[in-house]
Amino acid sequence: MHELADTVFRSVNLVDGTGSPARSADVSVVGDKIDRISAAGSLSARNVIDGTGLVLAPGFIDIHSHADMPLLVDGRAHSAVTQGITTIVPGNCGFGVAPFIGGNNLTQKEMPLGGGLELDEIGDVTTFPKYLSKLRDRGVGVNVVPLLAHGVLRSSVAGFETRHITRSELSVMVGMAEEALDAGAAGLSSGLEYAPGIAATTEELAAVTAPVGARGLLYATHCRSRGEFIVEAAAESVSIAERTGARLQMSHFLRRTTESDQSLARRALDVLRAADQRGVRTRYDVFPFEYGPSPITAFVPQAFKAEAGSEFGAWLQDPAFASRIAASVEPRFVAMFEQGGAAHMYISDDGTDGRYVGQTLAGIAEGMGKPVAEAAIALLSAAGERFARVMLNERWADWTDLRDAIADPDFIIMGDGSIGSLDGPLAHRGFALSDWGYATTTLGRFVRDLKLLSLEDAVRRMTSAPADQLGLTNRGVIKEGLAADLVLFDPSTVGSDVRPDSLAHVSSGIREVLVNGIAVVRGSEVTQATPGRVGLFDVCA
Repeated sequence: MHELADTVFRSVNLVDGTGSPARSADVSVVGDKIDRISAAGSLSARNVIDGTGLVLAPGFIDIHSHADMPLLVDGRAHSAVTQGITTIVPGNCGFGVAPFIGGNNLTQKEMPLGGGLELDEIGDVTTFPKYLSKLRDRGVGVNVVPLLAHGVLRSSVAGFETRHITRSELSVMVGMAEEALDAGAAGLSSGLEYAPGIAATTEELAAVTAPVGARGLLYATHCRSRGEFIVEAAAESVSIAERTGARLQMSHFLRRTTESDQSLARRALDVLRAADQRGVRTRYDVFPFEYGPSPITAFVPQAFKAEAGSEFGAWLQDPAFASRIAASVEPRFVAMFEQGGAAHMYISDDGTDGRYVGQTLAGIAEGMGKPVAEAAIALLSAAGERFARVMLNERWADWTDLRDAIADPDFIIMGDGSIGSLDGPLAHRGFALSDWGYATTTLGRFVRDLKLLSLEDAVRRMTSAPADQLGLTNRGVIKEGLAADLVLFDPSTVGSDVRPDSLAHVSSGIREVLVNGIAVVRGSEVTQATPGRVGLFDVCA
């Protein structure tokens, strides 16, 4: 005998996340669980929501997020819940908040992607358990399942030095990893095109990933190269997963626009698919935009960061130091500038008063009367200690490659963004196009308008596919007894108006969103509720 439900979604078009064909149904919720799935019009509840003509799907799971620091600032995550996202996985690309043991002429504020100056106000989050506890105490509107960031581990023992890690330093890193994983980290991420991860050897990565594999968790990597050496980078990633037993997630795995050999991407995917066929659990992901986020500090050779350490922001005020950097900008970025790439690099955060937000790097350089490399470093210099905040969105993918990946059922669809809010300290903040619209862009542009994939497959690739890869056994599918993370949307109007020069737009078509049975969006309006759970163990509970 079922008790009277708290909520019933009546006569919905049920897309359950498995990829099965949509069907008409009623779905009831009791407490934080899905209670019953029955014939349309058959269930009753205290709160009945008419779903006629609407789609009910599992809440979307963003397996690749950079919301580590913003979630501590304002956990309501309006930009996420208003597009139906109910679970976020921060800590990607080797960037994160914790654990951080200090020393090595660095501060923790430089570790999160987009900077962490707010740590002065938030307090001590130097260990991973403290980070999780702080998120729980402050409250989050979405479930948060963070990854442990390799870059934070490495910087804790060696800063931004380009040398090999010593045996004792590696032991410290492994111990930090063990503590984080035991506290509820979902796995480990690496960022091997960025400092400090770029200095890591395969052996170092395998050693730090070993406790991840021992627990059957995830190794997510922004791999060594997505250009000329993408095949070798794929092979290295596979070798780490194969040696450790970790599940492998290849982050935003498309060929760079600067690489003209189209066969490389196919050959790299062949390496990954072959690994999966021989039992190395291997997946890859993509976000549905040609433009993606990147820190301008990526232009800076690692040696300069190692030289200045925690004084990097202050040293940027020295014209001689800034000129040295501008003359030594990473060659691959110089090549992009020379090929006109700066005309497709839009500033999303200038680290100062926002005067450059929405402008292209090429336009800024023209206005300054400087070469592009000098203009880029000038932005860092102007930001000073806020240099880590200076972000741009660049044209990262060729349209044909993006279209093919979105149409490929093996690609998980994710965000690679952060979060913003409708008010408060993150009001209308935009880090990337995905912040406010990756899920709704997928449903509106790629499913409804371009018909590149079916609705059922799009939902599967944003729900059960990432849930399976993360090991979330109680989310990602609408099934009796599972967690009530749900999104109700209008398939005829769902979509997003985000653009590279205008990132913060509330998605259309999202009617209701539940996280653990609690409405975070009701009648297309945010409720301000923060019912999210934090850490792998709590989210799996």
